[in-house]
Amino acid sequence: ESRWNRAQAEYGLVSMMWENDHGLSDEGRGQAEALRARLRGAFAGEAREVPFNASEETWLAALLRPDVVYSSPFTRALQTSVIGLKDILPNGQDLVVMREAREQKNLGGADSTGVATGTAIPPRLEEELRGLYEASCTLEQAEAAVQQLREVRIDTSGVMDEWWGPLTGDAEGALAERIFGFVERLRWTRGRAAGGGGGAAVVVGHSLFFRTVFSTFILRPERVPLVGVAASLQTRLLPYCGVVGTRFEWDAAGRPQIVEAVPLVGTELTPADFDRGAQLSHYGGCVCGRGKAGCAIA
Repeated sequence: ESRWNRAQAEYGLVSMMWENDHGLSDEGRGQAEALRARLRGAFAGEAREVPFNASEETWLAALLRPDVVYSSPFTRALQTSVIGLKDILPNGQDLVVMREAREQKNLGGADSTGVATGTAIPPRLEEELRGLYEASCTLEQAEAAVQQLREVRIDTSGVMDEWWGPLTGDAEGALAERIFGFVERLRWTRGRAAGGGGGAAVVVGHSLFFRTVFSTFILRPERVPLVGVAASLQTRLLPYCGVVGTRFEWDAAGRPQIVEAVPLVGTELTPADFDRGAQLSHYGGCVCGRGKAGCAIA
């Protein structure tokens, strides 16, 4: 949950209309920390009332050791990354800022208008993270969070110029181009396996954008395992920090489609009564480099 989401829920958006790129709320910080605990528990094999099935175990095993960690450039997504993925990023992973994963922008869109570009992003992230923790935690906890952030290598080479959309919002054609560009980056992610296949990427992004990805690439819901989930992903929102395993395949003409959707670590979909801009994590694993990729959306 971002501060914009909180203001939206409390009908206080007017007070935030002149601020762009809102960070997490205190509730959002707790949700990101809970995501970290859920993932850590899954990795450690903690006892559960309902055991993981084989498919879920496969997703989680890949998520533990991704080849790339991507994040939307927006501060709320970057904060979610460094808090929720705290146990993944120290494993020698760069946090790559990915402009294609930014949220869709409507007319005006203060919550989807950026502030910093390039090398100015990490200092702003540090300032926002410190303020987030100092608002409700001890100074020691705030300093610890900042120190952990400084241990993360942040690659901003892909967002050196203005990466957010115009004041008028995302044009339909530009959004479609960005969505296909996003999926292509997942498709060509290279892994540790010989020959370049087997890549796995974690991508932290936003609810509207990912819902549009599902709507675009779930072409035949009746053929996707867990049909109810596949259909719901096109119209409903994931909860804050929810996780869904998603597999892409490409046909001979290079057209992508989603062929599997598996909710992970207790994720349940919520009605799309309004856009909450939920922070989402998108995990992608390229199986063969050219024809298949698997993704887990959180």
